[in-house]
Amino acid sequence: MARVFESPEGPPGPARIIDLYCGYMLSKTMFAAVEFGLFAAAGPDPATPAELAERCGIPERSARAMADLLAEAGLLIREGLAFRTAPDTEAFLTGRGPADLRPLARYWDTVSYAAWDNATEVFRTRQGSRPTLDKAQTEAYESAVALVTAETAGDLARAYDFGRHRRLLDVGGGYGTFSRAILAAYEKVEATLVDLPEVAATVAGQAVPRLTAVGADVFEQPLPEGHDVILVANFVHLLPPERITELFRRLRVAAAPDTTLLLVDWWRTGQLPHPSARFGAGEFLVISGGDLYQVDEVTAWLTESGWRSTDHTPLPPPSSVITAVPA
Repeated sequence: MARVFESPEGPPGPARIIDLYCGYMLSKTMFAAVEFGLFAAAGPDPATPAELAERCGIPERSARAMADLLAEAGLLIREGLAFRTAPDTEAFLTGRGPADLRPLARYWDTVSYAAWDNATEVFRTRQGSRPTLDKAQTEAYESAVALVTAETAGDLARAYDFGRHRRLLDVGGGYGTFSRAILAAYEKVEATLVDLPEVAATVAGQAVPRLTAVGADVFEQPLPEGHDVILVANFVHLLPPERITELFRRLRVAAAPDTTLLLVDWWRTGQLPHPSARFGAGEFLVISGGDLYQVDEVTAWLTESGWRSTDHTPLPPPSSVITAVPA
């Protein structure tokens, strides 16, 4: 039977399909490797499975099985009976490089993976399946979002002139990634961040100057008023269309006549999403019934909700910003 999966030449074989079928095994091995600190234990110098096992506090057979699979995936490089990190692994999965992507593993392992267990039903019904998050899962989720959106937050602060505003309302602002970047760049701006109570409490505990955190469900409690710019960043994609319209209406109620609305997201402008956002539509659907939305769809929902779209400005991909004012 093993030869069924081999195709050295001639007609195509099923090896690629088998690899994709078993992709979850590689993902879970990566998550475990991050949890055990195996990538940091390996490092740029070769280490045997016995050495990896001792450094990580796991059985040697487990270290060997994990290292074999991670080497096949190119994350480790095999040298005889030992293993060392590949360049990208050393840069992003050890804590020694220019960026640390290990927080993403905690999110995908503890939050996303369980939700995808119901993917068949979710794709059939378009009803998200992520349960209510506990404290640890909330921290994993918010930390991952902060990591993924940090560059975009800086891009927005440079691309848009917040100097014309005085009070920013950051709706669904998470740990304040966007607010912090804006406040750092504009000393006269003050910000109010609104998110779920457990998230807002974390932000409030950090005592960021000129940033007030308000714990509220944006669909249940009135939004704070008195702000001349409202920011909704990487939040709309979590919602189904009917909830988006409801959100826009609630934002309109809180907006003064001179308020500017900024919608930052992975907006689609063509038939295909940007390659870096290719997993977005499935992920946002599975966790909460969302999608990657087209700019013209959003413009129509804004019009229906009492807003007038005035601009669409690209940011470094896959993000862009839609600007609107009260109609």
